[in-house]
Amino acid sequence: MKLWKKILIGVGTFFLVLITVFLIIVVRACNYGENYDKKAPLTADVKHKDMVTIKSIGRGLYDKDGNLFQMKGVNYGNWLIQEGWMSVNSLGAKYNEDGSFYKVNDQGIVEEYEEVYQEDLDSALANNPNLTTTQIELLWDAYYKSYCQEEDFKNIKDLGLNMIRLPMYYRTFLEGPDDNLVMKDDAFKLVDWFLEMAKKYDLVVVLDMHGVVGGQSGFEHSGTRKYEFWTNKEYQDVMCELWKQIALHYKEERPDLAYTIAAYDLVNEPATATTSTGKKQWDVMDKMYDAIRSVDEDHVIAFEGCWYFTALPDPKDYGWENVLYEYHCYNWNRPTVTNEMFYTLQWQTLSMADYEVPKYMGEFTFFDEKDEWIKWLNQFDEMGFSWSFWSYKTVCVGWWDMSWGIYVNKLNLQNEVLKLDCRTATYDEIYAVWSKQGTSEAYKNTGVMKEVLELYFSQFK
Repeated sequence: MKLWKKILIGVGTFFLVLITVFLIIVVRACNYGENYDKKAPLTADVKHKDMVTIKSIGRGLYDKDGNLFQMKGVNYGNWLIQEGWMSVNSLGAKYNEDGSFYKVNDQGIVEEYEEVYQEDLDSALANNPNLTTTQIELLWDAYYKSYCQEEDFKNIKDLGLNMIRLPMYYRTFLEGPDDNLVMKDDAFKLVDWFLEMAKKYDLVVVLDMHGVVGGQSGFEHSGTRKYEFWTNKEYQDVMCELWKQIALHYKEERPDLAYTIAAYDLVNEPATATTSTGKKQWDVMDKMYDAIRSVDEDHVIAFEGCWYFTALPDPKDYGWENVLYEYHCYNWNRPTVTNEMFYTLQWQTLSMADYEVPKYMGEFTFFDEKDEWIKWLNQFDEMGFSWSFWSYKTVCVGWWDMSWGIYVNKLNLQNEVLKLDCRTATYDEIYAVWSKQGTSEAYKNTGVMKEVLELYFSQFK
């Protein structure tokens, strides 16, 4: 065959494949359009078994009376697992090679600090020569009681929200070295109290395992730089057993809190810097699903997919039932990539993976762009998605950002005054900060999100 004919056939084949793929996308998008117009029914026949819980039926979540329930809420970050950028704690400032601060703004505020993973913070405290083991325990007790108080649940309810996503850490429940972890005697003390407060204010809670043993992603929010969880069967077995024990606790020990738990969120952002959520993650999450289902058929189980809707399988392939599909959407490339372009791409991927399950935007932000917040919250509502933004409260070291928390502790660390260094601070110095983390006490500034929520909910009055 002559070369020009081979080239012609090759080019023709390429365009035939391209056109075929395009037509598949168009057809699936049209099919999604038909399905999208078909909203989740306002009511459903909810059959409760052992426990009265929120249920996932088709595309909707339904409350105990069978009414469609859309979660509208917020994450309660930095309580049970630390992230340095939103915390009063540090492991020291960043420096240039010449010993000068890495970044100082025009007000003299040192803005850049070393990343603080939870495991680094724990190590810094354990190796701090000024602290004893007993003192460290007392400090954490003071922090937990200060950072989250009853006033916070009232605030959330008064803002018009109806749910909270609670990021947890495996060491919230377990202690000991990673190769020999055991349940703490008071493993459920903090989470039980949190759920009791939520119940008091008629809020539901998504229990989110934000950091697993061995690490799921290597990012700061996972608690460790490691990401060995997906390849270590022992670590996977630990997490399966932990989820089983959590489910058993709320079935047998605290059934009064069962309805307050909207879903068990198996693992936060199951993806590394170089991979997305895929079959490796699905298979492991399936094991955790089975562990919960061995003792609890009632609670919704949430699966997270990073970073697009195609990152999760058809639930029928695994036999998953009564589930919620969760996604986190951060447009980090704004303004180069507009939100319109970013979400159009998201919706297109949804057209390829629009399974009959409820969808939940578990984390997102629109930074300081109030109009964008209102526009896309309304779009989430129109599409029938539940949502919870990141996060309830945070810190900023100066003027730079008030868009990451409803309530903000604006530190204003001028004249080279630095954030608390947990490697060297004394007990009294740490206690003075950790015991005064109440929202009305330290987080007196309100971020963009508070105004956004007031504007958003004013539409429904």
